Amino acid sequence: MSKEEDQQERQERLRQAGAWLRTQREARGWSGSDLARQLEVNQVRVSAYERGQYEVPNPIAENIAAAFDLPLLEVRRQLGLWVPSEADLHQLQQHADPARLPDDVLITELIRRYQKRSDREILDVFPRRSNVPRELWDQLIAGAKSDITLGGYTNYFFWTERPHFSETLREKAEAGVRVRILLGNPDGEVTRRRERIENAPLTLNTRIHITLDELATLGPVPGIEVRYSDANAEAHVSRSIFRFDREALVCEHIAERLGHGSLTFHLRRLHDDGPFDQYVAHLEHLWDGGTPVHPTTPREPTEPPS
Repeated sequence: MSKEEDQQERQERLRQAGAWLRTQREARGWSGSDLARQLEVNQVRVSAYERGQYEVPNPIAENIAAAFDLPLLEVRRQLGLWVPSEADLHQLQQHADPARLPDDVLITELIRRYQKRSDREILDVFPRRSNVPRELWDQLIAGAKSDITLGGYTNYFFWTERPHFSETLREKAEAGVRVRILLGNPDGEVTRRRERIENAPLTLNTRIHITLDELATLGPVPGIEVRYSDANAEAHVSRSIFRFDREALVCEHIAERLGHGSLTFHLRRLHDDGPFDQYVAHLEHLWDGGTPVHPTTPREPTEPPS
């Protein structure tokens, strides 16, 4: 997504938030001055929020929830602010004793408390990629309107975990989404070296070919591009970045861990040159240094996937 498109999306989000705020105020028969007194801000600030000129900060969102007597999560959702996922809330409700919380829930709670202090682009942290809820992946894929970039070294899990994923990509491309798939070269030296480190039964070469075979079966689709990260493969194999418009999942591959066991961050773009922009710049660097690939007829399987 270009900066211009990103700015347009932000403006639309602020416009919708302002319209909701104005509707709620008018439904209560309040003037702008009435709401300003409730929020302990001046009327000019309230007017600016309603016109979509500024994003409502976290403390003001809490005051709005109290003034309107509405749940804070609902208010934050309507204002376009970060909210915890349903999966996070469900997990936290299952545990009364914080000492018994699993590590991934504890990390999630720490991130939530950190976010209450200021606006941060890290929405969530998962100890392993396999801990990322399927619902979140589905939400990000379905919600992408302009850009899907799959920057995993193999990306094969999209197909093994989603039987109709090729058709999903076709539908997104036909809807105008630019779909880019960045892969490691299955025959490259970096791939062979990483295979020795991982020492996994299902090799990187095989996992990459699972993706290539699926793409070959899909056939050429306008709007879907595939590249090998030949020029910068070393930087690619240690980090997977999956971008969906202004959100991304970033997997940091540590030591010999496989992709599904890698520390994973969920990011949403809020600021220029923040974590999201920096990771996307890294992804674009890999893409620009990549070699175009045109998958052809699927090869005969030489090693059954497991």
